[in-house]
Amino acid sequence: MSTEVSSAQRPALGWRIAAVFVGVVAIWLLVIKGLDPFFGPAYEDRLGHAVRAVLVAVLAVPLVLLARRHLDRRPIAGLGLAGPRLRPLLFGMACWAVPAALGILVSTLAGWGSITIGALDAPTLVLIVALPVLVVLYEALPEELIFRGYLYRNLATRLPRWAAVIGQAVLFTAWGGLIGAADGWERYLLFFTFSIVLGVLRVVTGSLWATMGFHLAFQWFTQWLSAAQQAGGATVEGRADLEFVSFWLLPIVIGTVVLLAAIGRGRDWAQRDPE
Repeated sequence: MSTEVSSAQRPALGWRIAAVFVGVVAIWLLVIKGLDPFFGPAYEDRLGHAVRAVLVAVLAVPLVLLARRHLDRRPIAGLGLAGPRLRPLLFGMACWAVPAALGILVSTLAGWGSITIGALDAPTLVLIVALPVLVVLYEALPEELIFRGYLYRNLATRLPRWAAVIGQAVLFTAWGGLIGAADGWERYLLFFTFSIVLGVLRVVTGSLWATMGFHLAFQWFTQWLSAAQQAGGATVEGRADLEFVSFWLLPIVIGTVVLLAAIGRGRDWAQRDPE
């Protein structure tokens, strides 16, 4: 009886999703555009990068937790972030890093592109250690908690799992466009497919730690490679082809197929996840 009353008193599903989605769009616009006069565009200034990362974590994570408690009226554990859990985190990192490394090898052997790491200055070396912290605060934790955590969890209570995965991917892509992170069809395609593989990983592992690991590995390497290239410590030949094969096609597109074939076959994708 108490559960029925609690469910009846909750705002409708559409209103809960809309409230959180509008809130996170507002947070990212505030943090990205609002700080432009002080630090310039995102990622161009390291202090600005750090300030933005902390602000996003401080604003977005409590928003989700409060929405889960006061709008959903359900336990935080239902979002899939009980932990910490090292094994699913490392598994998620490997799901991106292993096929990406294979892609770099294939691209190099085929002559499509190559990465050469030379002498690195001290700031670029320090960045190897600092970047994971910034990525977790700015991207991996808040974005996974929002899209593969809160939004997927709510969608999956009413929709089949496959539809909930697509639904959160559509919302993730729309969010990327609204905050200016997706500014062309290639970026929209990246956001959508990236979110699809993360949604599949969320379903087959049942853990946000795995999706955070995948997200962390992708952002950590690509951001560090760009910084090393700008500092003159890395040379990237044929970057467009290299990114297509190594950073997108193998880990994201083919990775989804492998996950579904290897560990997703036992999942009933037509089933919902009622709470």
